[in-house]
Amino acid sequence: MAKRTFGSVDRLPSGRYRARYLAPDGRRHAKVFNAKADAWAWLASQQADLLRKSWRAPNAVHRTVGEYAEDYLVRSDLREGTRVLYAGLWRHHLAEPWSDVPVDEVTPAAIRAWHARAGRTTGPTSLAQSYRLLRAVLNVAVADEAIASNPCRLRGAGTPNASLPSRALTAAEVLQLAERLGQDRRTERYRALVLVLAFGGLRFGEATALRRSDVLAGGRLRVERSVRRVGGRWVVGETKTDAGHRTVPLPAGIAAVLEDHLEKHVSAPPESLLFSTSSGGYLARSNWNSTFRRAANAIGLPAVRPHELRHTGATLAAATGATTKELMRRLGHSSPAAALLYQHAADDRDADIARALDAMLDALTEAPDDDTDGRPT
Repeated sequence: MAKRTFGSVDRLPSGRYRARYLAPDGRRHAKVFNAKADAWAWLASQQADLLRKSWRAPNAVHRTVGEYAEDYLVRSDLREGTRVLYAGLWRHHLAEPWSDVPVDEVTPAAIRAWHARAGRTTGPTSLAQSYRLLRAVLNVAVADEAIASNPCRLRGAGTPNASLPSRALTAAEVLQLAERLGQDRRTERYRALVLVLAFGGLRFGEATALRRSDVLAGGRLRVERSVRRVGGRWVVGETKTDAGHRTVPLPAGIAAVLEDHLEKHVSAPPESLLFSTSSGGYLARSNWNSTFRRAANAIGLPAVRPHELRHTGATLAAATGATTKELMRRLGHSSPAAALLYQHAADDRDADIARALDAMLDALTEAPDDDTDGRPT
């Protein structure tokens, strides 16, 4: 009889048989049987599941999505702002339909049905964020081998569907917008903000978390934190990604405007906010959006959103011929995919290249050829 190498079976004082084996989760799992043959048969089935990569931890499969979410939200690697955001998303959009569902009962069909229902009452950004959170929570269950694969498989569900396509402003439009803000004493303090967002490519939360001490010599901005309002309070934390920690050089003309802004609108202490309300507090995104839209309408800009100032900064940088790596560093992107989204805006350079090649070809075809038989003279 062949020697058994997986697990072990021993007889208990009761006369029953205990089968045991060491599992991939690092734990020793056991089950008791009346017959020795049944114990070995169970071990064989567990070994077969391991070979087929379909083995599940006996206890993990009974955990609910809510239990996994509870563990996920206290992870030490979550930034504080992200933790607050995720807690709100779970509470408002995910807890009711998913808290009590065992992870092994979550199916792709159930995910599709939830997503369709939620899409009727939830905005595109919150829906995409909620989907990403649910997918991340279930990824932990996959890592625990409680489920074989993640049932969140909806293509594109993690990306919000914008109601309008992104539009980059031209440099002239940005300057016109900044000039409009500068003409009104109530909005004059936001002139420099428009220019920094557009020509520096900063995220709004990064820009509004800047302090006087973050303005460095040579027209450079040190970006190392971000701010957002979550649950009725301001949360200051790390930048969106580790790559968000960066130093952004500004064009000389924009740096000069910023110096003037420092003198007129920022108090002397190093910790004073660079872009704030008139009372020195954090600038709320909703208030900024209203201010931006009034100025954009006043100069006759077509439909454009405040976030497209960052899109503008990325597009202008790409148009200078910046490489993907250079765009990643300037914009604080952690992956090439994000930076590549903006390089399409440099497609006009292809037309310039084509025109230059045409000129070269024209020069060749128009060159005098006095020798009709092609022999050198």
